[in-house]
Amino acid sequence: MISKPRYGAPYETAKSNRSHVSYGEGKSKPSFAVLVLMLSVVVAAFTFAAGVIFVGSVWWAVLIAYASQLSFVLLMVGGYFVLQTDRRSAGRGNPTVPDASYDRLIDTDPAVWISYQPKQERLNRVRRVAVSAASDRDSRKCCEWLAEYECEVHLCSDHDTLIGDLTARPERWSLLIIDVDHIGGPETVLRELEYIRSGLGSLPILFLSGRPEQEVLGAVIPRAQNLVVAKPFFRKSLFAALEKLNLKTARDHH
Repeated sequence: MISKPRYGAPYETAKSNRSHVSYGEGKSKPSFAVLVLMLSVVVAAFTFAAGVIFVGSVWWAVLIAYASQLSFVLLMVGGYFVLQTDRRSAGRGNPTVPDASYDRLIDTDPAVWISYQPKQERLNRVRRVAVSAASDRDSRKCCEWLAEYECEVHLCSDHDTLIGDLTARPERWSLLIIDVDHIGGPETVLRELEYIRSGLGSLPILFLSGRPEQEVLGAVIPRAQNLVVAKPFFRKSLFAALEKLNLKTARDHH
């Protein structure tokens, strides 16, 4: 029996066309580890050479080089985890109470735009959907499903760029899909929703969140024109959510 692919599912449940790396994971840590390892080798080589010159003993130079390399690695790893802890602490807060100091500084990679046309050609009216998510395999698969649902889809990895384009002409769009992890987690949803609504009015918004956060977000997010879908999900669940939102269509193709 072949299991159907799920958006956000681990590799074991969707082998052929799913990514086993979830949003924001497995990207920065390997590169950081390689960098630390390379720098530690440089430090060890430098201290070994210095030990041979100043101490005059190869064995002592080896011990000094090893100690310096180990100290360097521990220092870098410790600093990394301290920095990550500070970032998590800064991002925590009560999701039901907007923070007055919130300035919408969403850190993203350079903007990547990918467009998908509806599978059915020559449609007089289509649903135009904007997706704010990382440009990875999960997001592209979700966009392909939307195209099968007769949607014209535009994926952008830079959230602020996407919101700016939508705000310029909100009437041209039928739906905005936001990956909650991509904009900083569930703590930012209410404040971001308030900002988006000020420029996009009643445009339907579909939030994609982890399953543990779905109930919390579903309770605090206004249900009018908003919906939360838990990851991972099947194509059928995505289509059911679109039916609930009752998307409008647009005539102006581009």
